[in-house]
Amino acid sequence: MQSVLFVDSRLRASGSEGDFTIELRETMQLQDHGVRVDKLRVTNSFLTTDLGRHVYYKDGVGIQSFSIPEKAYTGTTLAAALQAATGRSTSYDSDTNAITQTITTGQEWLSDAQLKAYSTGFPVGASPEAPMSLNQILGQSSSTTGNLVWSFVSMAPYDYLCLRSRRLTVENSEDLNGRHDCLAMLPLTKGIGAVEESSTADGIYMKLPIFDEPALY
Repeated sequence: MQSVLFVDSRLRASGSEGDFTIELRETMQLQDHGVRVDKLRVTNSFLTTDLGRHVYYKDGVGIQSFSIPEKAYTGTTLAAALQAATGRSTSYDSDTNAITQTITTGQEWLSDAQLKAYSTGFPVGASPEAPMSLNQILGQSSSTTGNLVWSFVSMAPYDYLCLRSRRLTVENSEDLNGRHDCLAMLPLTKGIGAVEESSTADGIYMKLPIFDEPALY
């Protein structure tokens, strides 16, 4: 006999929206000790700047940084924000999804890998190991005559989410990091404000431990 649970993070007993527990109203007897997620619904609320909003450039032997406002951007508005923050001519090409910015000689843009060579000059909360930069959004770059081109810009900080459990394992499923605790993978394809849906892969069930308390983890 199957049992169905409807879980809403807003009605959690403890924890946060991304890491929570719920209290079961009654004890559930599960004969086969297997569980799956038939429908997962999440509202995409991630901003372009959630992983960082700083851009860094050389400044003699040091670095200089500029920050853009926290928000969700399109290619056009991101280019405009970068131009306003840095004072450098910046434009977006919708045909190639690329952002082009004028290079200032001696004050070239710095990638996260290059930032590890510096120890000072970072904004509050940032560091060489965690610069909180916009570089993951900007992606790879190349140089043309007088211009820097970020060749394929992604406006979203995440491509997908994983629903994980601290107590359930999925023997026949392995995520991109080789973990077996991903109950369902949710691709983020519709943009901010949209409701994204996913489920456990077909034919996959998670092993369920014997409950020692009326809670689902």
